[in-house]
Amino acid sequence: MAAEIARTGGSPEVRASHADRDRVVDVLRVAAGEGRLSLEELEERLETALSARRVGELAVLTADLPAVAGQASGEAEGVVRIRQQGPRPAGVTAGWCRGAWRSVRRGAR
Repeated sequence: MAAEIARTGGSPEVRASHADRDRVVDVLRVAAGEGRLSLEELEERLETALSARRVGELAVLTADLPAVAGQASGEAEGVVRIRQQGPRPAGVTAGWCRGAWRSVRRGAR
């Protein structure tokens, strides 16, 4: 996130964009997946990130996390975003899914 402050001319008071918030959310989710954040801490930081208005507010959320290797912009590697395509049938809620789902186990712990 220090790169974001540098990009904005060194001012943490510059307003954060949707892309700035999305990058921080991705970094936080990867950190939680690596066991660096507890579920409670992840939820707290995600809530703060999504409501942040300034780049400086976002920088605080990732200051104690290591930089993601190979990602100069701070964008998390390997994050897949799934977006719904097309309209949903009438009366169907946001959690609606259709089709066969398959889960791949990454390895036993």
